Amino acid sequence: MDRPETVHIRSNGQVTLPMPVRRAAELHEGDVIEVVLQGDGTILLRPVAVLDRLQADLIYRVGDRSAPECTEDDIRERARGLVRRRRLPVTTGRALDALVERYQRGDLTQRAFIGESLMLGLPSTSITALLAGTEPEPVDAPPAPPEAEEAPQAAVRIAQAYHSLLYLPLYIAHDVGFFADEGVQVEITTAGGGTEAWSAVEASVADYSVHDPVFTVRAFEQGIGDAVVVGSICNGQAILALAADSEVEATDDPRVFSTRTVAGRTVATQPQPDSQWALLRYLQFLYQAGPESSYRGLQVTIGTEPARVLAGQADICLAFPPQADVAISQGLREVFDFSTYFGPYLMSALATRRGTVQDKPAQHKAVVTALEKACQYAHAFPDEAVRVAQLEFPDVDSKVIESATRRCLRRNFLPPHVAVDHEAWKENGVLNRFVGTIQQYHSSAELVDNEMSLHAYRTLGNLRLVWDGPRPIGKPVAATGI
Repeated sequence: MDRPETVHIRSNGQVTLPMPVRRAAELHEGDVIEVVLQGDGTILLRPVAVLDRLQADLIYRVGDRSAPECTEDDIRERARGLVRRRRLPVTTGRALDALVERYQRGDLTQRAFIGESLMLGLPSTSITALLAGTEPEPVDAPPAPPEAEEAPQAAVRIAQAYHSLLYLPLYIAHDVGFFADEGVQVEITTAGGGTEAWSAVEASVADYSVHDPVFTVRAFEQGIGDAVVVGSICNGQAILALAADSEVEATDDPRVFSTRTVAGRTVATQPQPDSQWALLRYLQFLYQAGPESSYRGLQVTIGTEPARVLAGQADICLAFPPQADVAISQGLREVFDFSTYFGPYLMSALATRRGTVQDKPAQHKAVVTALEKACQYAHAFPDEAVRVAQLEFPDVDSKVIESATRRCLRRNFLPPHVAVDHEAWKENGVLNRFVGTIQQYHSSAELVDNEMSLHAYRTLGNLRLVWDGPRPIGKPVAATGI
């Protein structure tokens, strides 16, 4: 956080932590916070790990002692030995080394040490070995997602709604070779829309699809009980409103935009029920726009919205990057940026059926792990993310693509991790429930399977610490002809 946040105390002493603070501290509903009043009057809020059944079982096996019984040198050497013997990734080993140091200083009880070790992704048998000085038996596997005997060698088919800069993590995983590293050959096809992409999964033409998660929710409500979202591809409202007429005034106030800017004008958007169409209706509701604020909607094919303004068929359009950036280079002006109003928002997600997750766990692990690496890679090497984007969109001016890509990275439209943000899921669900795209709001617990994405994150750690530099770029998706 680069600046302090201000909050208000409400009834019964309730305080709402600002969203940037919650995200930076990775706090979610149900988490426990320790409140400490310091001597100078400062109030310290500190997240606390709560003991779960796995921790309780571990403490039962090794005892709940408040001080370590083994010598400092022994536990430190055993921790480093786990890395040397390739029991742990290097990044997790470094984090464990720092954790052991805190434990040795007496800053952590054994119970707290166990809890933080589990949150690092350390297998319970390894923790037992550290504390008891014994080697874990091979039969005690870590509590990770199940591995089947099948090898992830078959081609994995991913249907994308359309070729979009917002799907850059998918292209990085393909072009930079992360899918290949995980042992899968991935075929990416363009379906022509979210409905078509998900339909490819339903028809078993594709194993996964990438699109607005609302199509997965709708499939669930229409009887596809095993429809599930398994990863985040775009995590923000990456939509700009553009206009050509100088009389359309730019604003950063969503109330002004939804009640005055669009009033009486023709606005080009994606077709119903996609996010552009839904978002405009939602904003008008939030700001109680009356009949005098109504606009004429023009629903067009995704990616062609600016063309309607340039052709004089619409006064305003809503557009994603890079189409929005191309339109600006052609003379259109930005009149409103939706991302300045919305926080995390699950714009695009990786979806599949639970049968794919359960029946092909090795394949699923490979796909999600590759995407986790791609998300981290984009933020670790932004120049390389730009290069991939430029190769994927060779017909667009390279400077325009660079500007669009860096904006997407800067505003975290391209997520740093593949796991679905619960707040982002909620924002998408609330919006689509309002416009009637879905029958009711469904929680992430119903329709999001984050198990493998979280496992990948905890296993890989922060790859910036071990990546020495960028990787070679192979053939882009746009040039494969698949």
